[in-house]
Amino acid sequence: MNKINIAYTCNVRKPEMEDERYGEFESPATIEAVIAALERLGANVELIDVGSDIYHQLEKRKNHIDLVFNNAEGLDEKELREAIVPFFCEHLSIPYTGSSPKTFINKMDKATAKRIVAYDGVPTARFRLMAPGEQLKDLSFPLMVKPYSEGTSIGISQKSKVHNLLELNDAVEAIYTQFNQPALVEEFLPENEYTVGLIGNYVLPILEIDFAKIPGQPQVRDPHVKDIENPYISHLTWTEKAKSFAKIAIAAHEALEVRDYNRMDFRVRDDQLYFLEANTIPGIHPTEADLTNMCRHANIAHNDMVALIVNTAVQRLSPMYSERFKGKTQLLEELAGSAMEQATKAGTITHRDRQYTLLGKL
Repeated sequence: MNKINIAYTCNVRKPEMEDERYGEFESPATIEAVIAALERLGANVELIDVGSDIYHQLEKRKNHIDLVFNNAEGLDEKELREAIVPFFCEHLSIPYTGSSPKTFINKMDKATAKRIVAYDGVPTARFRLMAPGEQLKDLSFPLMVKPYSEGTSIGISQKSKVHNLLELNDAVEAIYTQFNQPALVEEFLPENEYTVGLIGNYVLPILEIDFAKIPGQPQVRDPHVKDIENPYISHLTWTEKAKSFAKIAIAAHEALEVRDYNRMDFRVRDDQLYFLEANTIPGIHPTEADLTNMCRHANIAHNDMVALIVNTAVQRLSPMYSERFKGKTQLLEELAGSAMEQATKAGTITHRDRQYTLLGKL
């Protein structure tokens, strides 16, 4: 069997990168685990550290790369930054995993993402964008204040929940000063947070973050909380309530036209689930990432998770790029099939004539 040539694009975190803006860059542990998982599929793997020369890096390899496994999100172009690698891949006719440039641009503008999902009936807290000096209108305290175009909890701290105009103005000013962008200001949702992941048509076990269980009883998932929360995160069994959460997540996933894999964050108020944001390049650390945690609860190992993501992309791309994959994906298909045979399943749900399988326990 011929080997498939995969370029793994990501932002490599260097030892000196300690600032929070590098939170989306990949650690050595993630990079090593992902490369090993890709090589297990029978692939020749080349790591590309995405920087300002990424177009030229891809262009000179365009006739050699069969697939880009894209995990890059750290360039500086605000809402365009996650779209850079997919855009250049489209231009160069290189197949790649994950969503289209349009989806990444819509998702990175959190206000636009909220408007899109709301149009399809997904509940979202009332919100507005604010720059320093603007007056608050039509929103009720307490409020949540965060950058409108960042990920991985960048720009979020326990001070992001504000209770009065003085705190609000200080938080908006801080975001504008640090990130040179307006703040997304939305009504604070006081109850538990839930994160829902999908790979293809599989819905992974839903994770529940109960802030009352976390030391210090924080109010929001800031970077510090994410560093200590794993022992306190639980997952839902597939009760009718959990299935209703999954249906809302699927509606948001489809409204944003996400491809291959995704993780979305929600919070509850008065028993209603509200959309916070989508993570269309979710973290894939081998032990700490939410997506990895979800898969573990469904009896899917990290290397099998990577196999499922790649296989989902290859199945989608094969009609357009059949010659690139011909004779190169047998082992991938076998490993993905074996992973799904071992995964725990809890039935199916349907959204707009598309069937999704629930993974995990009843």
